[in-house]
Amino acid sequence: MIATFARFDLLSWFPRTQTLLTLLFVVVIGIVLPVPGMAIVAAALVTSLMLSAPFLGDERGRLDTLYGILPISRSTVVFGRALSTVVYYAAAASLATVITVMMAVVRGNDIPSEMMLIAHACAMAVFGLAIALQLPVFFRVGYSRGRFMSYAPVLVIAGGAWLLQATDLHLPLLGTMEGVPLPLIVCLGCGLGLAGVLGGAAASAVFYRTREL
Repeated sequence: MIATFARFDLLSWFPRTQTLLTLLFVVVIGIVLPVPGMAIVAAALVTSLMLSAPFLGDERGRLDTLYGILPISRSTVVFGRALSTVVYYAAAASLATVITVMMAVVRGNDIPSEMMLIAHACAMAVFGLAIALQLPVFFRVGYSRGRFMSYAPVLVIAGGAWLLQATDLHLPLLGTMEGVPLPLIVCLGCGLGLAGVLGGAAASAVFYRTREL
């Protein structure tokens, strides 16, 4: 049932123009910025901005009422939507990877595999953060009252980066990261992303179960 709902969810918002334009933005980042891996991280940030789109569609089409009538549990709705966002992120990250490789070939540059792995690990961590921050809020209060949460992951990341730079903590942090083995960095990033997705979905299921539709 979760996969069925995810498929229905994707059909309701993935083919829209605004969704496809966000994927185009990932392509533009990959073409314009010469730094390899930036498009992959941009894919995660774009996904964080798109998480609100299905909830906006729910309110416009009063689909929450439909979900309450259909013979499916609210947990199915939550985990199905989490799965549909994972599919969107996978599509954006795959597109970013293809564009990154293509632009490297066009420019005659070599892309270190380590850099690509680190970019994907960072992007996965950002995606998990977005799910953990946004999904519970949207399922609890809906799009109208929670729409500003769309910018929460970007603000948290930008604020954290500014704080590190302002306090000069980024220097020892970078020094520490240089000694960390690549497999550990990848596992840490992917682990944080997975924990964010599962934790955010679990919290959303609890909040959505008590919400009046």
